[in-house]
Amino acid sequence: MNALFCRLGAVCLLAATCLLVWSIGTPLAVAEISDLPAIVTHDNLKSAGQLKDGVLTIHLEVKEGLWHPEADDATGVPVLAIGEEGGPGSIPGPMIRVPEGTRIHAFFKNPQIFPVVLHGFHARPGDGKDTVTVEPGATKEVNFLAGAPGTYYYNVTCFAPIPIAALPTSDTTMTGAFIVDGGGAPTDDHVMVIGVWYNWMVPFDFTRGFHEILTMNGKSWPHTTRLSYTVGETAHWRVLNPTVAVHPMHLHGAHFRVDSAGDGEKEVIYPPEQQRMVVTESMESGRTMLLTWTPTHSGNWIFHCHLEMHFDPNLANQAAEMMGVHVDSEHHHMSGMAGLIVGIEVKPRDGQTAEVKALAPQHHVTLTLTQNPPPPHSSRRCIRIEVRDGAVVTATGPGMELGPPIVIYRGQPTEITVVNNLAAPTAIHWHGIELESYYDGVVGYGGDSRQVTPPIAPGESFIAHMTPPRAGTYIYHTHWHDVGQLTTGLYGPLIVLEPGEKYDPEHDRVFVVSSAGPNMMNDPLLLNGSTHPEAAPLRAGERYRLRFINITPSRDGVEFSLLDKDKAAAWLPISKDGADLPPFYRKSCEAKQKFAPGETYDYEFRPQKAGKLVLSTEFINLKTELSMDVLEPAEISRK
Repeated sequence: MNALFCRLGAVCLLAATCLLVWSIGTPLAVAEISDLPAIVTHDNLKSAGQLKDGVLTIHLEVKEGLWHPEADDATGVPVLAIGEEGGPGSIPGPMIRVPEGTRIHAFFKNPQIFPVVLHGFHARPGDGKDTVTVEPGATKEVNFLAGAPGTYYYNVTCFAPIPIAALPTSDTTMTGAFIVDGGGAPTDDHVMVIGVWYNWMVPFDFTRGFHEILTMNGKSWPHTTRLSYTVGETAHWRVLNPTVAVHPMHLHGAHFRVDSAGDGEKEVIYPPEQQRMVVTESMESGRTMLLTWTPTHSGNWIFHCHLEMHFDPNLANQAAEMMGVHVDSEHHHMSGMAGLIVGIEVKPRDGQTAEVKALAPQHHVTLTLTQNPPPPHSSRRCIRIEVRDGAVVTATGPGMELGPPIVIYRGQPTEITVVNNLAAPTAIHWHGIELESYYDGVVGYGGDSRQVTPPIAPGESFIAHMTPPRAGTYIYHTHWHDVGQLTTGLYGPLIVLEPGEKYDPEHDRVFVVSSAGPNMMNDPLLLNGSTHPEAAPLRAGERYRLRFINITPSRDGVEFSLLDKDKAAAWLPISKDGADLPPFYRKSCEAKQKFAPGETYDYEFRPQKAGKLVLSTEFINLKTELSMDVLEPAEISRK
């Protein structure tokens, strides 16, 4: 026990005491920590230190304090943080931002009773193993050239050099941005540092006493800083993920361009021919990126992690629960979300009004939601989705957990009426579609001051208007704060075709991976709504478009593999998130793809000979396989 307390220091001793007192129902420990100094949060608006004659001089130290990830007057959590000497500790740590060619002269003080290890205090590109240890009570001086322009970060660990992907609780709040300007990269950007603080009661047991606080620049939704832009204004963001987790970051209402990718030590700045347009970008642990986007519609939008457990409304209570403070479990923050979310207000251009009249619809679709009775020998009551498009009616198949495709057309004004015959409210998000904010499905926040997106109450309906500007593969899915809807079939493919193009399901195959329940590790992995999917045969020598969608709640590393006798076949990447890929990426490659929730990928595939193919879908210990026969054209005609 003494080793544990020494490892975490006095701050974590107080937190452990708080947990112990909480467990016996006496919340006295909260008062005991109230005298800790406040840990501040900030939005990386200016560099720490003093820049003079090409040298940035900065004095940093490890500080103990009380961090308020929600409102400043809400429950605080005792943590270790980095701060400038003479000032408060901050989350994220003080930003270091310098022009290319600057020399950094840093002094790092360690007033704690244990050694700390500095990561990232060296020139870029660098080596993650290049660390500096500062003994208890000592101050270490480091002096280095900033190096190549890019988006980087630094972090501090206690006792030993620990990689970002394995940070223990005490080290998760000691990270900061390190930006080197130059090389033509924008400087009018917004720097976002993702944070994940967690605490286990039982290591690796998510069901008993696990707490997690998800933040952007030190705050959780709805307390994250609102960003503001004008329609047509170009926005540049630097997003850093110095956390243990993967975060598929999703932007509502617009595609964004990925301009760079890095790992904290080095960064690749993409030339124009390698820049991709996406709506969701999976950020692995340690990943950084520079992105650019231009809002086309006014209103309120969000940028968030697409893992359901990272924007779950219950995250609003994590700090209070951790510290033994009673909270109203029925209370949900605005829009039924919490955690890793940033709000964005887009204002109309000068001379324009926020009110936008929908174009007269040329295409009408009705989406009706009802509760299916449980199938034989099962207690699961899944959702039935019926799509009525003119005289054509399709619906969720018997025993399936997947809505039928909705097919609409680029540039054609379309209205989709959602009829809710469920027993609970719902909302539908048209994932990846560029439309007016009011129709985007974010209840309580979408829209603007004139009208706010409402829930669709039981027995009620809602009409969404859209005129999609690009053809591609998208998703419709529930955006209501109930993971039960997302794990019982309230989702489906949304396919946008070119004008005049005919949807051909024989050669246009859709594969949707989802979950038969909220338990990430144990609930079955579904492929096209089933644990035992079936598929029509393929025809040798013919060209197919394969559309892949991941709409699992939180399975961030699902991998599709198209296998020919245990060896990966070959396919041609076409698009990502509905946006065509640049020619640089459109090259034949091994038929394997790992992707995260909220991502879609399209491939062109042409089977070369008759035989049998297997489409394997895997996530850690879960696996679902789909067998597909490839027949010669003559065999197809005989069938």
